[in-house]
Amino acid sequence: MDLGLTRRNIGRLVLLTWAVMLAWLARREFSKAESTPVSERTTRLAPGAAYFAVYAGARQIGQLNLSVDTLVEGVRLTEMIVLDLPRGDTTHQLVQSTEYHLSRSLRLRSFTRTVLGIGPQERLEGTVGADSILALRDVEAPGLVAGQTRRRLDPNAVLPAMVPYRVAFGGNLRVGASITLPLAELESGAPRPVTVRVTAESTFVLPDSATWDSAGARWVMATADTVRAWRLEHDAPGAPTVSWVEAGGQLVQEETAGGLRYVRSAFEMVRNNYRRAERGERSDWRRAVPGMVMLTQTGHRVGAAAATRRFLIRSDSAATIRGVPFALPGGRQSLRADTLIVFRDPAADPDRDAARYATGPSWQTPVLDEAITVAATRAVAGARTAMDSARRLTLWVARQIATDGSDRASGTALAALRLGRGSPDAKARLLATLARVVGIPARPVAGLAMTPAGDFGHAWTELWLGRWVAADPSFGQFPASASLVRLTVGTRSRALELLPLGGSARFLPLRESP
Repeated sequence: MDLGLTRRNIGRLVLLTWAVMLAWLARREFSKAESTPVSERTTRLAPGAAYFAVYAGARQIGQLNLSVDTLVEGVRLTEMIVLDLPRGDTTHQLVQSTEYHLSRSLRLRSFTRTVLGIGPQERLEGTVGADSILALRDVEAPGLVAGQTRRRLDPNAVLPAMVPYRVAFGGNLRVGASITLPLAELESGAPRPVTVRVTAESTFVLPDSATWDSAGARWVMATADTVRAWRLEHDAPGAPTVSWVEAGGQLVQEETAGGLRYVRSAFEMVRNNYRRAERGERSDWRRAVPGMVMLTQTGHRVGAAAATRRFLIRSDSAATIRGVPFALPGGRQSLRADTLIVFRDPAADPDRDAARYATGPSWQTPVLDEAITVAATRAVAGARTAMDSARRLTLWVARQIATDGSDRASGTALAALRLGRGSPDAKARLLATLARVVGIPARPVAGLAMTPAGDFGHAWTELWLGRWVAADPSFGQFPASASLVRLTVGTRSRALELLPLGGSARFLPLRESP
């Protein structure tokens, strides 16, 4: 290769210099906020760890650990939630650990979310490039890349765990203040504005250390810490939420309407007291918590005959907040005051833009996989209408993919197709993927299956056919039963996703129309 000062090499040098300058400008734009007051305030961010008891109603069901580490290049937030689910007369643990890497101005750089305890270990990785492109990659053990996608991210976008810190270090901790943040919706790809209002200020006395009380056979507070905290009202987790936050952004306690409550305390009181009490009790009461147990693990199913079902919404929450998950109304579900109406076959939906969030590939619906395309083409062979295609796809998944209700079941579309079996989550994702391949916008959803025996977690699919029509590929129902109440869009039906929105809620059936 000629390395001399030729015209061609000069042209190459100019192009290289131009590319380097563009990269430098992009990096400068991405990181220029590092010199803002937010970046200056975070120099006072103190590293540490906090422990929270997790309550559904009045009973503890697990533990949440939060930690902050200050690094040379930014901040690392780590949250780990452990929930104890019933298994026979005992319990087994479902664990989700998420690590966030933020810049000094508290902008998202990357995150890793790992879930283990039920099914193969799942790892979702997200990395934000200098061009504000978020790359998502979903990996299921033992190394299956289940899905991946890239989408543009607002440079100021936050995830729910980042909200208290962004408010605190943005200088907004004062009663009456209000700030709107773009929340990164990983499922839809579209940002959702979240308004955070600071509505009160109070003082909390928190256990700082614990000592063993031999008379009561439990750990009790040894020393206390008095902290000043502000009440933040928002809906970042997906439902009306109250978060009490210290000046440094650390959470004191939090509660979501109809969901879970997190109360900070000393480690021994959070964990050891809970573990001692758990060893001496049966796990029957846990089965009554909505979404704690999966429908396919019970042997029950929902009836498909009712055209409409109505539920009166009540909450066992002690919080002075009202509201419902933002995914509860809409589509085939209508909310009138505190009554939820579910239509098995809804009327046409005037919101034609609803389908734009359910097209194209994503980390959970890998429509670009060749095997997926072949399966979709075969499944709809002979279909004349979109409705007919949707029905054929639902029945194809129901018949060709066995429903696996075990703790080892895969939850991804690709694994379900390759193995010929999968959990309801896997089948819902697979149906959504197949539908997208043939041009039908679709989205996997999760929520509660209302049965006489209780309210159990379940996953199904919604397909856009001029309105959102629910399809249940686990039981081959199209349209799906009106006894399925959607709580989330694009997430799994695991307790980790359902309990924060419905763990203290009650859906009381009013009447059923034939």
